[in-house]
Amino acid sequence: MHSESDSNSGTTWAPRPPPAEILERLEEYFPEDDVDEPVMDAPSGDPSPAETTADDTPKPAAEEHAPRKKSIRVVAAERHRTNPDSGAGLAALRKRNTKLWVDRLEAAPTYSQAGLERPLPSTSAASPAIARPVFRWVRGELIGRGSYGKVYLGLNANTGEMMAVKQVEMPQTSDDKNDPRTITIVETLKHESETLKDLDHPNIVQYLGFEETPQFMSIFLEYVPGGSIASCLRKHGRFDEDVTMSFTSQILSGLEYLHSQGILHRNLKGENILLETSGTCRISDFAIAQRTDDIDSADAHATMQGTVFWMAPEVIDAKKGYNAKIDIWSVGCVVSEMWTGQRPWSGMEAMAVLLHVYKTKQGPPIPDDINLSPLAKDFRQKCFAIQPDERPTAAKLRLHPYLELPPDWEFTGFK
Repeated sequence: MHSESDSNSGTTWAPRPPPAEILERLEEYFPEDDVDEPVMDAPSGDPSPAETTADDTPKPAAEEHAPRKKSIRVVAAERHRTNPDSGAGLAALRKRNTKLWVDRLEAAPTYSQAGLERPLPSTSAASPAIARPVFRWVRGELIGRGSYGKVYLGLNANTGEMMAVKQVEMPQTSDDKNDPRTITIVETLKHESETLKDLDHPNIVQYLGFEETPQFMSIFLEYVPGGSIASCLRKHGRFDEDVTMSFTSQILSGLEYLHSQGILHRNLKGENILLETSGTCRISDFAIAQRTDDIDSADAHATMQGTVFWMAPEVIDAKKGYNAKIDIWSVGCVVSEMWTGQRPWSGMEAMAVLLHVYKTKQGPPIPDDINLSPLAKDFRQKCFAIQPDERPTAAKLRLHPYLELPPDWEFTGFK
């Protein structure tokens, strides 16, 4: 269970700028590495921008075919020049440039510079243990915190691809190795990797790979520039109605896919829904997600998991079990965030909310100065139905007339 401090954790983390901005100030986002040091092997006959002379004078033949090195800055610049991460290109490139980079690097040379050698992320517990190739990546600034682990900006130094890297420290001392909390954190990240690795949906953050070293355990994820719903609300205030409708429809699309895969998210909240600058939503943070053989059946052994302010009544009374409809309640809470610009149950402490929801089975209130349309009220009522079976599925709720946008509507940013 997570309390108020968890729900507000995003206030202290850096925003997620677009890759073009990171490229312009690469040394600021990756302060622990010399981004201009020539360390990356460059293929023969493939000059980098840094190696081209001002007057384009051809290099001598012997020099042209000699082994060369590229800096991290050059690799990143080449990546951005050939695959600009903006606009419609993101959607087209996403499939091509995420999981595939693992395969592309199988023939990559091995590097041994201090701090930059990394084994290839394993995508299967049955990965062969022979001649494991390595790829090089560098860890940058802290950009977020999940339910378990910190999230850093990362850069694949072989390809120049930006990544998000979720990390936890491995236990080092005997006390750490016997500490139940430490063991739980490590096992949780492994669980998250297993949950994410086979998922593929435009509204789910894309998994790239997994790595375990003596110091850290890491999950590599696609980098989503723009921030979360919660951080955008803090910056811009409550969203326009059309923006709320668009984001809600996308969240439900991602949730419909998760439920079709037998997965309960169990921690949907504004902080865990990332926004691209194009207006595309990505559901993230699967640390406490639960896979089940029957998404509609209440699990008698279900535990109280999630963040209190977005938590359904049956999760609080978990001894009776719960099913996928807990995520529908959480969707209602996220929509309340977007309507009001504040977290659900704003002004109340976690324990008070816990007791109130347990007793009343009510969803978070809407302030008097927020005027909801009849359709919005009906949508809200369906999300917060007391009996879980009376809440619609994600697939059905996505068809609610409240979410019907004008046919020519486009996201143009926050006003």
